[in-house]
Amino acid sequence: MPAWLSGILKRKDVTAATGGTDLSRMWEEVLAPAGRERGRAAIAPGEIEATCAALGAARTKADLLATVAGALALYSITDIEAMVRNFERKTEVLDPAYRRRLIPKVREETVGAYHDILLLCREEEAPEGQVAADLPAYAAMVAEACRTREGAGKPADLLFLTYLLAAFTMYVRGRPAHPPGTPFPGGLEVYEEGGEYYCPVREKEGDVPYSICPFCPARQDTGSRTLHGAGAGERIEKRGILEESRRNYHG
Repeated sequence: MPAWLSGILKRKDVTAATGGTDLSRMWEEVLAPAGRERGRAAIAPGEIEATCAALGAARTKADLLATVAGALALYSITDIEAMVRNFERKTEVLDPAYRRRLIPKVREETVGAYHDILLLCREEEAPEGQVAADLPAYAAMVAEACRTREGAGKPADLLFLTYLLAAFTMYVRGRPAHPPGTPFPGGLEVYEEGGEYYCPVREKEGDVPYSICPFCPARQDTGSRTLHGAGAGERIEKRGILEESRRNYHG
């Protein structure tokens, strides 16, 4: 473990924000092939609340990365695979050609982010910079989303894992949680151009509760880049493609 990460994980303010949990010992478990050797994560509501408090308190990318890495020790790669399989089952009714493009991007979003975290935490130099100012609001939203799910009698462990990985991608890497190339119905997709990211549903989350879209660093794309021609954005709206995308794949 590099010195910068070890120092953050052992800081009193970090352990206090996570209810006294020793994140340095938790992190050592991330290095094990199966994490805590649990068949499936069984993260407690109190652990979620404490981690959300730590996420919201992070001010630098290094602090946030350390908190996310420590929380990931509550999981294993098998949990992430389970999350992907759940998504694959839920999307079995989609057009096969569209689904063949979508699933690899979902794996990049989840499994790819997990491995990216492990690699970054082995770097000798800590990531530099401050996190975006809306991180506390994101952390509060995540905590509320998980409380709501638990209140409905459903486990929140894999939902929280999704939010953890998205926090790393959006606030440490500065990228949209849905990676460039993620397709949406109608031939639209997330893309990068001139150092900026664009998404066709960035501002179309509407009434979708607990969406990550309002916190995404991507800009709203009208779709004209994909479909070309004057007035393409207006035609997309009239055809209802963006509305269909929002309801079928709402992040």
